[in-house]
Amino acid sequence: MANIDIKFIAKKSGCSIATVSRVINRSKPVSEKLQKRVVDTIRKYNYNPSVHAQYLAGKKSKLFGFIMTNYINQYQLLLFRYLNEFACKMGYGCIIRYCNSGFEEKLEALRELEIRGIEVCFSLFLLSREEEAYIKEHFRIKVCHMQSPEMRLNIMEKNESSVYETICYLAQLGHRRIGGIFCIDEMDDSFLIARKRGFLRAVKQMQLDQEESLIGQIHGDYEKSSLISVIEKIFVPQKLPTALFCFSDEVAIEVMSWIMKHGYRIPEDVSVVSFDGIPFAERITPSLSTISQPVEYQAKSIINGMLYLQDGVERPCDEKENEYLLQIRDSVGIPGHYEK
Repeated sequence: MANIDIKFIAKKSGCSIATVSRVINRSKPVSEKLQKRVVDTIRKYNYNPSVHAQYLAGKKSKLFGFIMTNYINQYQLLLFRYLNEFACKMGYGCIIRYCNSGFEEKLEALRELEIRGIEVCFSLFLLSREEEAYIKEHFRIKVCHMQSPEMRLNIMEKNESSVYETICYLAQLGHRRIGGIFCIDEMDDSFLIARKRGFLRAVKQMQLDQEESLIGQIHGDYEKSSLISVIEKIFVPQKLPTALFCFSDEVAIEVMSWIMKHGYRIPEDVSVVSFDGIPFAERITPSLSTISQPVEYQAKSIINGMLYLQDGVERPCDEKENEYLLQIRDSVGIPGHYEK
């Protein structure tokens, strides 16, 4: 078989060597049609210039890849800020690819990263076991995510226990009707489901009201109309919750806006608490009570996990920094009574 190099790819795709180089390195704009032709040819012949060059030189890639959702919340932005910071400290650059949640789109992003010679990629999307198995079989690039064992984040346990303790705290304040808004996740078991599990365990143990109408669920890529439908289901006249837990700060902020527009007071009529600990949570009025995630610890653990996949060297983080802290602010108080 002919030697597969950049000249070969240029000939097979019907363009110049310079054009192939621009597509690979993204150094100059190339038409979408031409880029697709070059990329398709690269894939067809399994050509990976960066990896081959590094292999011949006995070197490892000094780039990390990241796949991120097109819709990025403030927590994810904060996490990536620290990921980039810690990667740079270890001498690595970062390349990001944005995509939607469909598996084919994730694979497309991975192919682009692999063409660039990246050996390890972190996905902000959770991956199912089936997806991980497929990637392992069809790609050279190693892919990890928040729940990968290499990350050593204990994320399932931490998410469940922190929500459990928060609901118990609300119960100790005197709240008996506590509602919850959660995210429907495509995976059978994820940290988002762990949050709901912690909520339900606390409700049962503290013998709180367990009416089905107190629980609402939305999809990860939700629209505002679907969130409003969930809120309206929970805020039934004469059966109002005295407290509400939301699975993320950004959802909680939208919920609080709806609550106040409809004449309810926070926290006199309903207390609100959520999850993530984004900086904006303490700047709104009333300031939002939230479970703050140890984002710096998470970023360090992720980079250490990626380095482990790269070189097999263990770099443990200080477990004392892996604490989820409930920050009580103005949005939480003792149960009150709403009057028209």
